[in-house]
Amino acid sequence: MKRTLLASTALVAMSGVAFANDNISLGGSAEMGVSTDDNGDAMLHMDGDVTFTMAATTDAGLSFGTALNFDDNAGDNKYAIHVKGDFGTLTLGDTDGAFDWAMAEVGGAGSLADNHTSHAGYDGNSGLDGLNILRYENDFGGMQIGVSFEQEGDAGNGDIVGAGIKGGFGDISLGVGFQSNDSETISGASVSAGFGDISGTFNYSRKTVDAGDDTTHLGVGATYTVGNTAVNVNFGQKETGATDATGFGVAAQYDLGGGAKVQFGYGNSEDADDSWSLGLKMGF
Repeated sequence: MKRTLLASTALVAMSGVAFANDNISLGGSAEMGVSTDDNGDAMLHMDGDVTFTMAATTDAGLSFGTALNFDDNAGDNKYAIHVKGDFGTLTLGDTDGAFDWAMAEVGGAGSLADNHTSHAGYDGNSGLDGLNILRYENDFGGMQIGVSFEQEGDAGNGDIVGAGIKGGFGDISLGVGFQSNDSETISGASVSAGFGDISGTFNYSRKTVDAGDDTTHLGVGATYTVGNTAVNVNFGQKETGATDATGFGVAAQYDLGGGAKVQFGYGNSEDADDSWSLGLKMGF
């Protein structure tokens, strides 16, 4: 009881500091509902996380900051640090490599358990990303250019370097990127466009490896948004050698206002159990 009380007191104290300091903000989210487990059985679902954001600016106009996210699953805790000025933006930590940074994803709307983006045909463009990435980005005449670096991991495949470029032309956005180490290279392109209440994205990528079969991915998705309602449908296919993995997902959400949304998600994969979730997502 004493330990719980001390922890609660500390949290209240930190919250007081956060709201008293313009350089520090506190936010978070919580979820409650029902979702399927790995066997396809319906289970009660709950999740929550807290994010501390800190930012400041030097006398010369150089801005710097960090965002620390603490999830109720300790393995999902993450943070990133950035410095921004006329030279561009430098970010270090749990952030996107240049390939992922440049590419658009086909999953829109949202679902509690990310069912619509967890099917076998989906690819979130994470490329060769790990947890400690150094990325530089800058804007040149409306086009954004990014490069990234990640030190060699436990796999022993060498350092990972990447580059990407993205930009918009009216209602159309394009992105192109790649990442590579000593034994693997992934490259791809994405196109996104908006047509009134409907937005769509197409992305294509290819991963080549020195030893083994290459993997080609194709994904397409569309999101319809009207008023407080958003619905996404997406399809994807991965081909590795003679093996294909396909799937599709559906997500629907209704914004109740005040940070609360009712969300439904569904994922279908070939040769696997369907998954779904339904519940309330709360943002603070």
